Amino acid sequence: MFSNRNQGAGLALAIFVVCLLAVGCANAISVVDVTLTGAGGAMYGLGSNYNDGEYLMPYYLAIGSATPIAVTCDDFLHTVFIGEQWQATVSTMDDLTNTRFGTAHATEYHEAAWIASQINSHSSLDDITGAQFAIWQLMTPGSPSPGTTSTWLTNAATAASNNFYGMNFANWEVLTPLNPLSPQEYFFPIPEPEAFLDLAFGLIAFVGVWRFAGRTMCRRTKAGELR
Repeated sequence: MFSNRNQGAGLALAIFVVCLLAVGCANAISVVDVTLTGAGGAMYGLGSNYNDGEYLMPYYLAIGSATPIAVTCDDFLHTVFIGEQWQATVSTMDDLTNTRFGTAHATEYHEAAWIASQINSHSSLDDITGAQFAIWQLMTPGSPSPGTTSTWLTNAATAASNNFYGMNFANWEVLTPLNPLSPQEYFFPIPEPEAFLDLAFGLIAFVGVWRFAGRTMCRRTKAGELR
């Protein structure tokens, strides 16, 4: 049987390895199972972010069996329905080779990510509408452009000319369907790799405290001869 010390060290090592694997997976191209669970701002079903005949961001995708995450759609021409499942290639915005629009549209992908990063839970429906249609315009010129779409496109172009104000695109991923005909492509931000390492070191520190507390309790129990 392992001692408390060995168990704690083993747990710490396992946590650290899992976190390192998570960092590696975040930066590797892979294929995942995807399910659309919500659109228009609802994690499940259809929300109120609806305008000009379209449900708008954020959309929600479940990757594998994980809790759905908020994503943005960059693909106006294809369709998808709630509950639809498919397989998608995972790419980072540092390598867009396997994406629907390809490396030739790297600037447009970056502008789309910048636009998405400006939208939050406090954004108005007008801003969400303009931002979403601007993203569709970037990737599919000629798609509808209601409301503030042109303003968002201008702001994105300005951001691009200013190196996106230092925005880090390494922590954005693109989910591209394996089927080129359907459904839509989505992208989203992922946690910074440092966050995984912070989690690992934090959990290792917790294990250290747990081991110390356990040894202290054992000494007290033995000294008091409670059993």
